[in-house]
Amino acid sequence: MKFIFNICCLVAFFIGSSAVIRFWKSYKRTGILQFKYFSLAFFLLSLAFLLLSFPNLILFNPFWIQIDFILAEIIFLGAELFLIPATLSLVKYSNRIQKTFLLIISSMIVVYVLLNIFFFAPAISLCSEGICYWKNGIFWLHSMLWVPIILGAGIIGASFLFGARKIKEQKLFWSSFLFGLMGILVSIAGILLWYFKFFNPSSKILIISGIIGDFGFLLAVIGSFLYQQSREPLVKKIT
Repeated sequence: MKFIFNICCLVAFFIGSSAVIRFWKSYKRTGILQFKYFSLAFFLLSLAFLLLSFPNLILFNPFWIQIDFILAEIIFLGAELFLIPATLSLVKYSNRIQKTFLLIISSMIVVYVLLNIFFFAPAISLCSEGICYWKNGIFWLHSMLWVPIILGAGIIGASFLFGARKIKEQKLFWSSFLFGLMGILVSIAGILLWYFKFFNPSSKILIISGIIGDFGFLLAVIGSFLYQQSREPLVKKIT
């Protein structure tokens, strides 16, 4: 039980790496810039999940675990610099809205780094029901960042689900639908992980969070595979 969440994070890393390759191939074949952004975003997401697997696996010192958490959260937010604008452009949101999101996320990363420098505190051990994981040492700051990360994943998922309703070609419909479910499931996994650290350090909640996140990533890979089998680019079908 102790390492199941670490294993889930490693699985997410490998699944996400597969999505990186598929999106990059789609970009090379179609030249659609959004798929380049998705490839870069999944690279960052995979890296963040890899970092989340380190506590109690290769990192045991509270100082370094806190550094690990900070890096993972910055990378999660950095992934949204690619994910949100690419998703909004697919569903035809204006460039002004996209630039607004980019400015907000970039500002949050800078502020988050500065606040962590001023208020740095080592990670806190959480041991319950045979599982030992860690909580961010500056949990109020962690919570302030976790909300937009979770919200961003939900926005991406809802945008794809909304766009899927307008697609007539079956494979493209399921591709967009699966991308949407990925965003929603990753958002739910993030909520459970935050809930575990704040309210109830239960092994069941932590493991469920990891499994849901893995399933969401797997749906994204399936969605990218369906896109590659389709005859027309996704961006031309979402109007």
